[in-house]
Amino acid sequence: MCAKLLVLTGPRCGEALPIEAARLTIGRDASSDLSIGDRLLSRRHCSVERAEGRFTIRDLGSSNGTYVNGIPVRERPLVHGDRIRAGDSVLLFLHADEAAAPPAAQPPADDRTARIPVDARPRAEDRGSAVIVAEVLAGRMTFQAHEIVGTSAPMRLVYDRIRKVAPAECTVLVRGETGTGKELAARAIHENSPRARRPFVAVNCAALTEPLLESELFGHEKGAFTGAVALKKGKLEIADGGTIFLDEVGELAPALQAKLLRALQHHEFERVGGTRTIKVNVRVVAATNADLEAAVAAGRFRQDLWYRLNVVVLPLPPLRDRRADIPRLAAHFAAKHGAGRDVEISPEALDVLCAYDWPGNVRELENAIQRAVVLGGEDRIVPDDLPEPVLESAMAARSPSDAPYHQHVLEAKRRLILDAIERSGGNCSAAARLLGINPTYLHRLLRTLRLRELTARR
Repeated sequence: MCAKLLVLTGPRCGEALPIEAARLTIGRDASSDLSIGDRLLSRRHCSVERAEGRFTIRDLGSSNGTYVNGIPVRERPLVHGDRIRAGDSVLLFLHADEAAAPPAAQPPADDRTARIPVDARPRAEDRGSAVIVAEVLAGRMTFQAHEIVGTSAPMRLVYDRIRKVAPAECTVLVRGETGTGKELAARAIHENSPRARRPFVAVNCAALTEPLLESELFGHEKGAFTGAVALKKGKLEIADGGTIFLDEVGELAPALQAKLLRALQHHEFERVGGTRTIKVNVRVVAATNADLEAAVAAGRFRQDLWYRLNVVVLPLPPLRDRRADIPRLAAHFAAKHGAGRDVEISPEALDVLCAYDWPGNVRELENAIQRAVVLGGEDRIVPDDLPEPVLESAMAARSPSDAPYHQHVLEAKRRLILDAIERSGGNCSAAARLLGINPTYLHRLLRTLRLRELTARR
């Protein structure tokens, strides 16, 4: 079988394109060999090049990057079963005649996603590429489609749980602290389910007021309220056949909880201002970082809705419990935000990153790396490029001889904080006013400078 690209998702989903020339270009431009009308694609996004029977993918300076098996790449050899993501399109690379392709069940140590099993090769030859596409999209192959980065023991447990729940139709409740990647986990469940071909729709239940959220979820009829100048489909209706992700579901108002419960129980609802019952077939994945059990006990969250959502729980570990993933995550974000530059992270900076507790988890780490890439003077991240709280926490744990300049700065901060707390009689809010800083920032300084116990004894 000649090499080919199968389009798994995106505007040209289901198409198969043989790679016959020495170079195949992919992009938004009409002159591309694979032209895809996707605003996330650059006009000339990437190319697949063939030389001496081997294939290489090359990013052509695209704005949003080219990914192979979830990893951003500039240039990389392709092997049978690799997944290429460009914009909203995912393409499967098949080359059944490849002699030395490594078994997909045992990916290299730096792969962050598993590949399509090697036994896809005979299926591609015997039954045609369209069948392969259908099987991948139907979720009958092993867990593979995700963009979560990490291979630590806690994350392997997460992958195992996703692999088990994805093919099922049950509701999943993703639990974890802010910034742990709950939406990525929800997308992984969807992309490895029989619904992968249908829409994945995310809704942040904490981002909108109750009337706006009701219209966002259920839609509204023309004239339902002032400003409703046209009919609007809600997210539940748009997600029909697919998956809806309800982030911060614990923030739903009581009236919306009742309406959502009915939609979950009977798969039907009415738009705001409407009387026609709309039937939908959606899978619900919800997420929260709140204590829903306490909310149920306090009467703030419906117990029957809680039972509907709490079918299977997917707990996500905080970053401090998976420190082994920090080097890989940092490299991933440096490549993601490097805009084509080869950004390196120095061993000293990596030590600082691994020493920090990351209360904001993976999101905070990404922000820190993005800041370092943008503001750093060279293509090498050093400790001074990192945000102050990250640096302070690491320096506070070191001996004064390790970094004298930073240690003197930290010591001055400690003296100022302790003096303000003493002058305010131990009142942190008053101490923050004396220092001219936000009380939240003062509490963070107390933690990172290891002053909590000292101030508690005063």
